[in-house]
Amino acid sequence: MSSKHTLLAAAICALPLSIAACGSSSNGTDGNVTPEGTHYGYVVSKASVPTTTDQVNLFALDLGSKTSSKPDGLPDNVIGQVFSALTSLKFDIQGTITTAVDQGNILLLLDLQTKDFTNASAAGLAVKLGANAMPAACTSPADTTCRHHLDGTGKFDLATDSPTDSIVTGAIAGGKFTGGPGDLPLQIAIGSTMAIKLDLLHARASATSITDAGIMTATLGGLVTQAELTSQVGPPLLASVKAIFDRDCPAPRSPPLCNCATSSTGSLVASVVDFSPKDCNITIDELFGNPVVAPMLKPTAAARTPAPPPTRCRSASRSRPSRPRSRCSRYSPAAAR
Repeated sequence: MSSKHTLLAAAICALPLSIAACGSSSNGTDGNVTPEGTHYGYVVSKASVPTTTDQVNLFALDLGSKTSSKPDGLPDNVIGQVFSALTSLKFDIQGTITTAVDQGNILLLLDLQTKDFTNASAAGLAVKLGANAMPAACTSPADTTCRHHLDGTGKFDLATDSPTDSIVTGAIAGGKFTGGPGDLPLQIAIGSTMAIKLDLLHARASATSITDAGIMTATLGGLVTQAELTSQVGPPLLASVKAIFDRDCPAPRSPPLCNCATSSTGSLVASVVDFSPKDCNITIDELFGNPVVAPMLKPTAAARTPAPPPTRCRSASRSRPSRPRSRCSRYSPAAAR
């Protein structure tokens, strides 16, 4: 595997859907497992990425080494470290993702196939991208709460760019699903609430407290290529950084201080990100190549590859109109309409 891969892990929360046969078992796994049993469909109602050091460790998954997807006993979450660093610079990474889920811009559909929720030797978890939520997430532009598509009655189409065979297969033991490797799609949001699609390679997943009423906690992680990191994450992240830089460091600017307000976020950006050249102009290369972030994205002495942040799934109560406090929502067979 090329060293131009970054490791990501994140957490998602999902409630059940009555969807039939939404998954596939065509992707490779460690044991060539073919999932067996009933399909249980879920829609993600909460997504989290690491924004603190503790969460970086909590969300980490063992994704293998630079040369193999076989677990090597070392947890990975390099992009999680980057998100944590950005949060410390006062960028609201998690808030943007939460709003994107609430507004239906991040719309992830899960399909779990298993014979049993406690112990099963052949299970699989598929991830797909949703579209055209009914009811709509927000009732009007003035609706600041939204989430109406997650009230337990939602129906969804599959997005035109959704994979149909993305799955990780494995087993359930003691109520915990562990699966992979495989390839899975993931959506995040940075800078704006528009979803950014990432293709996780050699992905792994874990899930606990699974029932037909929802998945309590699930973590997804995989490899993101350097090219995808630069092309997909780079532009919206750059726009977000530049907006803050323009706010705190008004023109005319000149190095080294770039006319930034003292102790502002813009001054931190100027001192950390604007480094090559020091010209008061931020570029994508500087975002990922600055002395703080660049070491996180490089393989370690043990030849590790940087890893993407895991996504997590919380709260597993069945989504019904009479239980509006449920954190996860359900989608119906019309998801594939």
